[in-house]
Amino acid sequence: MSGRVALVGEILVDLLGEGGQSLEAAALFRPSPGGAPANAAVAAARAGATAAFVGRVGDDAFGRLLRATLEGAGVDARLLRADPALFTTLAFVMPAARGAHGFQFMRGADAALSPSDLPPELFAGLAALGCGGVSLSAPEARRSTLAALRGARATGALTVFDVNWRPPLWPSRSEALEAFREAVTLADLVKCNEAELELLCGSGAGAEEAARGLLQAEGRPGPAAVVVTLGDQGALWVGPTGGVRHRGFAVDAVDAIGAGDCFTGTLLAWWARHVRAGGREELRRLPAERIATLLRRCNAAAALSTLLPGAMGAMPTAERVDAFLEAVRTE
Repeated sequence: MSGRVALVGEILVDLLGEGGQSLEAAALFRPSPGGAPANAAVAAARAGATAAFVGRVGDDAFGRLLRATLEGAGVDARLLRADPALFTTLAFVMPAARGAHGFQFMRGADAALSPSDLPPELFAGLAALGCGGVSLSAPEARRSTLAALRGARATGALTVFDVNWRPPLWPSRSEALEAFREAVTLADLVKCNEAELELLCGSGAGAEEAARGLLQAEGRPGPAAVVVTLGDQGALWVGPTGGVRHRGFAVDAVDAIGAGDCFTGTLLAWWARHVRAGGREELRRLPAERIATLLRRCNAAAALSTLLPGAMGAMPTAERVDAFLEAVRTE
C-alpha cells in the first residue's frame, strides 16, 4: 500500500524550439506540457504513487491541455484551478541533451497561486509534499508555497524543496537566494544541482562539504538531508550519517528537460511506498544501503526520461524502471 503525495506550484506549456541552436534562431516551437512540480507529479504517478497536483492554469486551450495530461497520467487534478482572469503560463525552451537549456517565460496563472488553493484536506493523510523555486519568484505564489510547506510539516509529512533556479524569473541573484533560504528552513529534504548548491552555499567547497553546511545544526533550522543531482554523473545524498553517491547510468540522451523532476517524483513515490509516515525523523534515520537503493532507482528513472523529447510524456512507468534496472544488473 502506498501513501499519498502532493506537488504544489507551477504548471505550464513548454514551447520547445526546433530547427536552430538558440531560441532566437528556432524555426518553430512545439507545445509540450511542463512545469517542474507538475512533471514530478506525473513521474510520481507513473512510479505507482497516489499523486495530486495543486496549481493554476488559465481558462483556455493550454489550460485544458494541461488538465487532460495530468488526468491521463493518473494525477489527481481536482485542485488545479482554471483562472478566468489569466492565461496559462508559457515557457519558450531550447532543448539540450545534457541539460543546458535556454528559457524565456511568459508568466500567467501559475504566479497567482493562492493560500486559498490549499484546503485542509490536502494535508490529511499526506506522506510527502514537494514544491520548487519557480513559485517563489512571484509574491502571491511565494506566500502559498511557503504555506504549503508549513502545512505539510505540521502534519508530519515529508517536505521536499527543489531549488530549480531559473535566473530569468528573478530581478537579482540576491533576491532569489533570500527566498530559497526561507524555503530551505521549511524543507526536510532539499534537492538541487551543482549550480544551485553553489548559489546557496557559495563557491570554494566540494559538493559534499557544501551540502553538509545546509543541514540542520543546533539552534539553526535546516533540512535533514540534501540531494545534489549531477546530471549524467548521478547524484549525491548528504545526511547526518554521511554522504552516499550513485554514479548514474549512461544513456543516449535526446532531451534532458524534466529529468530532475523525474528524479524528484520517483523519490516521492518511493517514500510514499516504503516509509509513508514519520517525515523528518524517518529521513534522518535512513540507512546508507536504503539511500543507495533509492538513488539508484531515481537515477534510472531520470536517465530513462531523457530518451524521449519533452517532460511529462517522457516519464517512465515503474515497470519500465524495473526492467531497466534488471537489465543493467545482469550486464
